[in-house]
Amino acid sequence: MSTNIIKEYLEYLKKSYLSFFKIMLKHNYSKEVCSIFLERYFMVRYYDETNYSKIKDFTDRLNRELIDVLNSFDENVNRNILKNIVALFGYILYFDDICPIEKEGELIEYISNSDLIKIDDREHLAEKLRTWYVGFKCDKSTFEEALVTRDFNIIEKRLYRSLYCINLKHNVKISYLYSESAIEKVYNGGIINEDKSFITYILTSNLVLNNAISLDFTKKFVVDLPSTIFEKEKKLERLINILDSTLAKKHIFMRLLYSDYIKYKVLIDKYLAEGFSFILELDSAFEGNTMELILFQYIIVHKGSEEFEELMKKKEHIRSKIISI
Repeated sequence: MSTNIIKEYLEYLKKSYLSFFKIMLKHNYSKEVCSIFLERYFMVRYYDETNYSKIKDFTDRLNRELIDVLNSFDENVNRNILKNIVALFGYILYFDDICPIEKEGELIEYISNSDLIKIDDREHLAEKLRTWYVGFKCDKSTFEEALVTRDFNIIEKRLYRSLYCINLKHNVKISYLYSESAIEKVYNGGIINEDKSFITYILTSNLVLNNAISLDFTKKFVVDLPSTIFEKEKKLERLINILDSTLAKKHIFMRLLYSDYIKYKVLIDKYLAEGFSFILELDSAFEGNTMELILFQYIIVHKGSEEFEELMKKKEHIRSKIISI
């Protein structure tokens, strides 16, 4: 499994739903056309991006978006096929955990016999759908089980409104010969701290994905970005790649020291331009240049520090949300 679990999960869903469309539409199936509808679906379902934010009911909002996609095709595309595709999303809502499924067998039978869409030949349709659905459920369970770990868990601590810091806790028993302080020193330092970040990023991505599956887009999370990893460009790239998805970029912020930002500004500005999110923590390297803060949605500053005093003098000119700790 790829470490970028959000991207892998959505690619798996897209592949599965294209197979579903192919079974239902038969000779009228077009991968290109169905992919256009799925792209809009994922935008609304998993990225919470919509042109109809005032419509609170997800099903109604999604239907508006899909109708817009339908109307975007020119007149030489068969309208009945496009309407069938839109109608089939009514079943996707069951497969994608939006609508509860009470009896799975009855759902497949209902889809096979429903006149919601026009199907010329229904022979073997129920059998093909059952085979598809069993494989779909099996692969989905395998994906979920692969992310279950008893060795680590993540703790959320509220930092600001709907923003939460993530801390990784280990459940591995370590010899009583080592003191807690010694264990924590090793656990939070150097290479171990860098490698720990990979676990943190993956588990936080899974948390964000599960929130999205539940249609909960209210929370954002902060994960540490170790200073030592900047000297290891390939390793840094692998770490940040875990968050290379629209959903993760919107909901996961990497905690970055100001001194590291100044030192590696060209590299970090590149990641910012690519849509990755950072939360900037001011340290003694900050000398009052607020123009350098403009790219960051959140700024962390320590109360009582010189940086705090400097920032308060100019806070009316700062658009970022200032979080004092």
